[in-house]
Amino acid sequence: MNISTRGGASFLLATILAATAAASTACGGSTAAPAVSAPPASPHTAAERAATLNWLASTNQMWTKGDFSGLDQVTTAEARAVYLAERQQPAGGASPSGRTPFQLSGLSITVPCHRGRESLFVAYADTDVFTLGQSMRPEAMVFQRAGGAWKLAAMVNQATASRGPGWPALCRAGTSPAGQPVLPPAAYGAALARVLNHASTGAAETTQAAAPFAVNSFFTGPDSINLHSAADSRHDRAGGVTLTQRFSPATGPALALPLADGRGYWLLGTFSQVSTRKSVTGIRQASWPDGISVASPRPAVVHQQSDTFITTYAATDPLRSAGGQVALDGFFGWPLRSAAS
Repeated sequence: MNISTRGGASFLLATILAATAAASTACGGSTAAPAVSAPPASPHTAAERAATLNWLASTNQMWTKGDFSGLDQVTTAEARAVYLAERQQPAGGASPSGRTPFQLSGLSITVPCHRGRESLFVAYADTDVFTLGQSMRPEAMVFQRAGGAWKLAAMVNQATASRGPGWPALCRAGTSPAGQPVLPPAAYGAALARVLNHASTGAAETTQAAAPFAVNSFFTGPDSINLHSAADSRHDRAGGVTLTQRFSPATGPALALPLADGRGYWLLGTFSQVSTRKSVTGIRQASWPDGISVASPRPAVVHQQSDTFITTYAATDPLRSAGGQVALDGFFGWPLRSAAS
């Protein structure tokens, strides 16, 4: 992983990173009381705790020694794509041997209700892994059993105070709710991609356009996708640049984690976000008018740039019988590649 080579963040990433929690005292693999407002922990989670700390140790091997040999033993799905993107970054900045190992504190493990054999668990903690050592931040990390081992599959940042109280409480005993959710897991990706694509045009959000999602601070207000996208587009147009953004859901249904008291599900869906900037006359400066850096290496005159991000959106989905709307309450985003021509 190489923080020094990261380019400018999209409006989406900039919003999240601006809300990064302040650093706190931590030590690798601390078993202190949870510091991240985690839901109640499950009993008897020694194996899951060990798997989480093994993931942290392997990640530190990659960070401090450039040794990615354990990547496929500790990551899968979205997480693997993130790690692969960092492994492919060009050298720059501090050498691996000069980096400080990542930290993790307040580790709390929840094993959600399930049908059949347990296939995932959620590790809540404060960690600086996903800020590449810049600061500690509350994360929910979903581990899936794959190839006979627990592997990190997805990550979600804790919702800010303006978006809700934090992580939703998950069911920890029994089986999944019997009722139908407002939005079935298999339909979550396509439905949210449609709403995100509308929001990324910068248009003011409406209840009808966002349905079945609640119009919360993800879609309205100073930190919303809509407002940041509108500002970026306005700056680009003033500089003779057009900006288009497109979200596409990953293959397969969202992860569906049953909520406590049979109230519905916590959905986690992975998406690809592609942001494309075009200029007929070309850009000679090192950044586009909205401040996003031109990809390096860059031509002397740049007419187009495409930036691809992997993103995860979490949402609380109530049961259809209880009414209500699906409410976004968490996010994780990471740049995968950038190309200028």
